[in-house]
Amino acid sequence: MVYAVTPSNGWLPEILEEADIPAATIRMKGTGWLRTMGFLIHQVRRQKIDVVHTHLTRAAYIGHALGLVTRTPIVTSVHIANNDQIYRRLARGRNRLVAVSNFVAGMLHGNGIPKTFIETVYNGTDFVDLPRSDRNEVLAELGIPTEKKVVGLVAKLCHDKGQMQLIHAMGEVRKAHPDAHVLFVGKVEESFRPELEDAVRSSGYEQEMTFTGVRHDIARLLDAVTLSTLPSVMETFGVAAIEASARGKAVVATEVGALPEVVKHKQTGLLVDLRPEAIAEAISYLLTNEREREEMGRRGRDLVAEKFSLTEMVNRFEAVYRSAAR
Repeated sequence: MVYAVTPSNGWLPEILEEADIPAATIRMKGTGWLRTMGFLIHQVRRQKIDVVHTHLTRAAYIGHALGLVTRTPIVTSVHIANNDQIYRRLARGRNRLVAVSNFVAGMLHGNGIPKTFIETVYNGTDFVDLPRSDRNEVLAELGIPTEKKVVGLVAKLCHDKGQMQLIHAMGEVRKAHPDAHVLFVGKVEESFRPELEDAVRSSGYEQEMTFTGVRHDIARLLDAVTLSTLPSVMETFGVAAIEASARGKAVVATEVGALPEVVKHKQTGLLVDLRPEAIAEAISYLLTNEREREEMGRRGRDLVAEKFSLTEMVNRFEAVYRSAAR
């Protein structure tokens, strides 16, 4: 059986309830830490839990203490570049650290954690299996003319995701492709909003940019773009890249962190430096070379189906659980 514990109400408890997975919501911050520990100790013993899986640093500390008390093996997912000492403490006994990429695995090993405690399990997506959407219908909904070549960027709008670099790059792209249009999908970080709005106004092509805000139909929107971009400052995985590939879109991404693991240069997309000039050159090349762009998209879709599916992710986690529980 699976029993889930979450720190707050929201989308995750709702999904767990829909899936009929037993779950509890409990406050983990401050003094809530002690209550959480008592609750988990009781559940582990009552439910005869074989493995505890934690996510993010606060949960890693709780899991570490729980493992010491109950002698239950702890599997801890590491999603971000993090050198917190808790991960070295967890590298003991049957515990396992699960990195979301080889980049993160290398970071953990570089911080002194033996490789025997580290596993890489890539995030998965079901976007390959979702039905295709009508491009013209989606563009009409967004108010974008269907003849436009749409360059997409799906990510929180903030300094780290490269929206500013893409805005600056599009000035050069539009010299060769005046029909280019940019689609930004994601929530705007409020501290970033003034700088972003100033850049949009100063660009001279404000009407050629569309901002959707938060959306829950990402696959539909990706079906409407000509190509996708992810010009991030750093990525420890790059979910947006595999989602775009799953929808058959070539990806222009920066050659940082784990992005070379999910975007294969000149095979499923193009990897570039975080410079507007380099981003513009790659986008312009793919907009010009339709056949190559489409072939990259097909190869990207095949790569996701093989390596980044939900089934593959589940199989890998099950293998980690078996290894920890034996």
